[in-house]
Order: sequence, then C-alpha cells, then structure tokens
Amino acid sequence: MSIRLFSVAIVLFLSGCAKSVYTDFDQQFAYQDIQTYDIAVKPSTSPVSLDDSRIERALEREMATKGIKETDTSPNVTLRYFVQPKTEAIAHGPSISFGYGSRRFGARYETPIRIEERDYGQLVVEMVDNQSNQVIWRAVSNRKLTDSMTPSSKNEFINEQVKDMFANFPPSNGEK
Repeated sequence: MSIRLFSVAIVLFLSGCAKSVYTDFDQQFAYQDIQTYDIAVKPSTSPVSLDDSRIERALEREMATKGIKETDTSPNVTLRYFVQPKTEAIAHGPSISFGYGSRRFGARYETPIRIEERDYGQLVVEMVDNQSNQVIWRAVSNRKLTDSMTPSSKNEFINEQVKDMFANFPPSNGEK
C-alpha cells in the first residue's frame, strides 16, 4: 500500500513540474534597453473578440509590472499575440464491466474504438524589435484554451498563462 501511495505522490510531483509555457528568445538582444511597447493592432475589418480583450489586458498588466510603458509613438517593441487553432484526437477504447444479479455473476468486454476530435487554442505571444522588424522573444502556452470554458475560467487561464510567459522576462543569456 505504501509503494502505491509513493508512486501516486511521484506522479503528482512530476506533473506539477511540467512547464505550462515555453519561451524562445534572441540571446544577442539587449532586453534591458526596452522601455516602451505597443500591442499590434488587429485589422480593422475583424472585430475585437472577448479573448482578444482579455489577452490585451493581461499583457498590459504584465508589462506594467516589468516597468515597460505602453506608447503609440515609436515604441521599442511591439507585442503581437494570436490563439493558434489546434485539434487533438481522443480515442475511446476497450472497456470491461462486471455485474451481479439474480444469483448470477457476469463480465463483459467491449472493444469499440471510437475517435473523437476536439478543437482548442494555443496562446502565442511574440515580441518584435521595431528597428529590425525581427521577432526577438516568443512564448507558447502548453495548456488548452477551449470554447467550453466559462468566462471566469478563461480570464483566469489567460492571466495565468501570460504571467507564466513573462515570469523570466527579461531573459538572461544563460537561460534555456
């Protein structure tokens, strides 16, 4: 029994260590020189969605905590974001069931294999150097943004992910 409990504890510990975001960055860029930013404007033909508003507020909050100010006139960097559509296949496989009734015991084994596709979004944030027009920093969420989430859970999800994305910003050259 104690071995089983220990195994469960190890699995929970390791799952807690998994990164929820991955970042990549230009090691040669002087991030400490960034003082101003702007958020890339979506094309005027497409309306601003609820998720866009949530993401923009989260980005503004995180940049403020880093001491970087938003400006419209010649910012050092531009933040752009998007929710990348993804699909995953969920396979529902064999099942075993047991039952007892009327002095009989029975077991049943079924092998219906059914595959279900689920759509979700993956949040991506990029920082573009306005002088070189190059992406200098990129963060990708490992967690899934779904349409079935409630508004409050979407707010919480986006705030957590953006905070995790900027947790080690500005990056140091030794960071991986």
